[in-house]
Amino acid sequence: MRNYNVGIIGLGVIGRTFLAEMRAHSRFTVVAAWDPSETSRAAAAVLAPDLNLVDSAEAVIADPTVELVYIASPPRNHCDYVLAAVAAGKAVYCEKPLGVDLDKSRATAAAIADSGLPNIVNFNHGKALSSNFVEERIAAGDVGTIVGIDCFIHLSQWPRAFQETASWLAGRAQGGFTREMLSHWIYLTRRLLGPGRLLHKKVTYPPDGVGAETRVIAEFDFGGVPLVINAACGGVGPIGTVYTIWGEKQSFRLHSGGNVSSARDATWREEFADVRDIDQVDRERSLDGVAALLDGEAAAMPSIADALAVQELIEEILA
Repeated sequence: MRNYNVGIIGLGVIGRTFLAEMRAHSRFTVVAAWDPSETSRAAAAVLAPDLNLVDSAEAVIADPTVELVYIASPPRNHCDYVLAAVAAGKAVYCEKPLGVDLDKSRATAAAIADSGLPNIVNFNHGKALSSNFVEERIAAGDVGTIVGIDCFIHLSQWPRAFQETASWLAGRAQGGFTREMLSHWIYLTRRLLGPGRLLHKKVTYPPDGVGAETRVIAEFDFGGVPLVINAACGGVGPIGTVYTIWGEKQSFRLHSGGNVSSARDATWREEFADVRDIDQVDRERSLDGVAALLDGEAAAMPSIADALAVQELIEEILA
């Protein structure tokens, strides 16, 4: 199987994580990278001393050896970089959200659809063990009628400690946990149940006029199945996401970090208990899926079209 050359735009926490993951993966070689921050470039150089750090995003895209452009910049710039990659005939792997301007995102989705180029958006549940397992069980009829889904998110602080250098995450203009975290679970719900519509929502913001949301309560309808969301930042206690699918025959509980439990009675039983680090396995599976899509296989990876559909719902919550 062939190896693919990757150019990275954005070397913050997420960009550096994927730099390391791609360097460790047998199907990818990172041949060029850029970030406007000297601190981020220096941190990337520590991870990869031989990394070719170029002087602009345009230089990453223009590099004739780059076949896949991985975009890990703040979301306001995502669409601009996607469109530039499309113009250069390069495949695209973009972080979520696709953007914060719906008109620009719609135009970008149309352009990439017209191009026919491979495109992926990094939603966690594309190739995750937990979501693929649940999807298979639903398709097999093991779950029966789904009577509802609950999504609970608790954070003690936002941004989280490992994200504090990404100051844009703290602002409502392009950050917030609804775009960064909840979008993964909206993607999963659409994947399992199809299109959804927002019934009602209540969003709480800090009084400064610029800070991101601190609480979101919302209810969606996905083909007759209610999705109830309760997400909040503040207060001590366990942090993370608990996403529960309530089925008449079998229910499932998925957690941030990749863990999943099932219940056929009043007891939750952990699935994949023999997998030491599900999160790491999921990251490897995601890159396997990217490579398969570039190979021309029908890999069920999240696309820019999927990301636009998720963004439509997310921005409706925040509107």
